[in-house]
Amino acid sequence: MAGLGRSAKAPGDAGDRPPAAPADGPLPPIRKPGFQQEKGKALSFLTQLSTLAAAAVLGAAPAIAQDLVPLTFQMSWKAQAEHGGYHQALARGYYEDCGVDLTIRDGGPGMDTAQLLTTGAVDIALVSQNDGVMRLNEAGFGAKAVMSSFKKIPQILMYHEGEGIETPEDMAGHPMLLSQSNRVTIWPFMKAKYGLSDDDLRAYNGQIAVWMSNPDAIQQGYVSSEPYRYEQQTGEAARYFLIADMGYVSLGGLVVVPDTLIEAQPEAVQCLVSASVKGWQDFIEDPAPAMASISARDPNQTEGQMRFALEKMVSEHLLYEADPSEIGQMSPEAWKAHADMLKSQGLLAGDFDETTSYTLEFLDASGTQG
Repeated sequence: MAGLGRSAKAPGDAGDRPPAAPADGPLPPIRKPGFQQEKGKALSFLTQLSTLAAAAVLGAAPAIAQDLVPLTFQMSWKAQAEHGGYHQALARGYYEDCGVDLTIRDGGPGMDTAQLLTTGAVDIALVSQNDGVMRLNEAGFGAKAVMSSFKKIPQILMYHEGEGIETPEDMAGHPMLLSQSNRVTIWPFMKAKYGLSDDDLRAYNGQIAVWMSNPDAIQQGYVSSEPYRYEQQTGEAARYFLIADMGYVSLGGLVVVPDTLIEAQPEAVQCLVSASVKGWQDFIEDPAPAMASISARDPNQTEGQMRFALEKMVSEHLLYEADPSEIGQMSPEAWKAHADMLKSQGLLAGDFDETTSYTLEFLDASGTQG
């Protein structure tokens, strides 16, 4: 990348699709529930969308099968393409096929998914960065990441052109709109590295209207989302820093489960990982099922927005570097790099063992390539 400051243009054709490889092969069953084989793909996209939207609504009803393991998966945000693989796996029946009755719960502003995990309100949490898991362990709660959604974090900091912001150091003194979860992960790193102050923090509501009305402000976003919305409203390319470019080395969208679930239901955790990886691979090839589910949950998610997000997730190498078989993978090197970064900034105890915060067991069994 040439520099930290970046701009983005939405693809000219909302129907452009990134290249991908299909996700083939059955998942290892842990039960033997009934499973309806998916139908053909002869319908047009619009017809598929309406049909799948109805199926998504019906799929939200409680499962009646008694031999499935019920699990609740808390998302980090409202339904969006950045969660597409999980919605795809649910819509395709991949979780049910290997023995899990999965309920996806949408998130929103101010939600701390890790906290919900510690209280037992949910069984699985989508945690934005590695340090979210490590801080759970530091606090005495046993939990591990079992897979990641992204190879690097997709978060950006958007700023307005003409406000004297050319480098991250220039952000000092500008109002900073950040979510609660990012205030305990990314924010401490940025404060330590760039000399920023808590006095500049402002509430974040998930919309860009407040930021657009305040030229002096800076706001968090996803490289796969907010730039599209900004361009749709202004006709101009958004200006932003990709936080991964700023030295914040972390995986993104980590699927985290308590140690107690791993110990009590390892087959259910294996199902969760295998079905999710397959869902992501399938989502890249044919996103229609997930898009139907997402738009049913949040009508503000348009086809154009979701296709922009999918294109960005592929072109920015968020999901994989070279091949979809890499999806979900985590490496010890990535975890150590993140822990070392935090330790160097005094944000993590020097003797903390990051290997307690993840396991590769279920990815290895899924055949995901490292």
